[in-house]
Amino acid sequence: MTWTRDTGAALLTTLIVVAGLAAISVAVLADMQRAQRLSANAHSTAQAQWYAVGAEAFARLTADDLVSGALPRTALASAPRMAAFPLDHGMMQVSVRDASTCINANSVVSGAGDIFERDETGVRQVIALMTLLGLSTGQAADLTDSLVGWIDTGGGAVGADDAPYASMAPPYLTGGEPLAEISELRAIRGFTPEVMAKLRPWLCVLPQTGPSRVNLNALTEEQAPVLVAATENKLTPSAVRDLIRRRPPAGWQSIGEVFAGPSLAALGMDERALSSFTLDTRAVALDVLVTHADAEVAMSELMISSGQGFVTAARRWTEDR
Repeated sequence: MTWTRDTGAALLTTLIVVAGLAAISVAVLADMQRAQRLSANAHSTAQAQWYAVGAEAFARLTADDLVSGALPRTALASAPRMAAFPLDHGMMQVSVRDASTCINANSVVSGAGDIFERDETGVRQVIALMTLLGLSTGQAADLTDSLVGWIDTGGGAVGADDAPYASMAPPYLTGGEPLAEISELRAIRGFTPEVMAKLRPWLCVLPQTGPSRVNLNALTEEQAPVLVAATENKLTPSAVRDLIRRRPPAGWQSIGEVFAGPSLAALGMDERALSSFTLDTRAVALDVLVTHADAEVAMSELMISSGQGFVTAARRWTEDR
């Protein structure tokens, strides 16, 4: 065979085409492998989420056992009830705690439907909590006023409560309804990250309005500020810790039993203030962490007592923050 310039050019062209096709094949193969990994990750994540939702059964069983008496009323008055479940290619960790050992941010208003007005008892409780946590009285009052203004409906569709937010970039309006979860506080004037760090985990968000309903049978000594705030500073932190230490192992059976001592009876708490206390678990918080194959899923959920057991009130695919 005689090599000519044309032969060399044809060979070079062939080599370039082969190299190009090889590069294209490598790129296509890489795309296919990436798509397979994405599909596998999506499947693992979806499966992990289904496992997490299945953890509701553990939380509901714990709550039902508390209601039925199978567990003592004080079962959640310590570290959260924990459980770990091995899974195919992973593990699920579940934590259940009483969700009513806190001051409810929605307590600053009372009402129903689409009408909510300032509740002075709830306002005083929230201010008391904030001052206990180190905020000045003036700052606590301003923050509580902002919280009331965000929720109440007295200002109308575009009222005075909206003015501080309407001038922001971008502008927005107040909620005009109770908060759905604690993260909404970040949208309210004055609730800076520094303030939020001080308020958590003592301040929470529960669906009901009006004075907070604190479960006395689930409080720990470390949660003394909650009860101090609920009594509007009528009890001192040391008195609250002493009260919790004297709680019967199976829990108090009546509110009268709690406040039976002379020093507590002398507080003279009215009926509305006493309505801030309960002895039963009416809300549970569920925290779940699932690892499955290459996926990791975190879920937090709030379950509340209804006429037909405990039902899901809120669910988020993040940790409760």
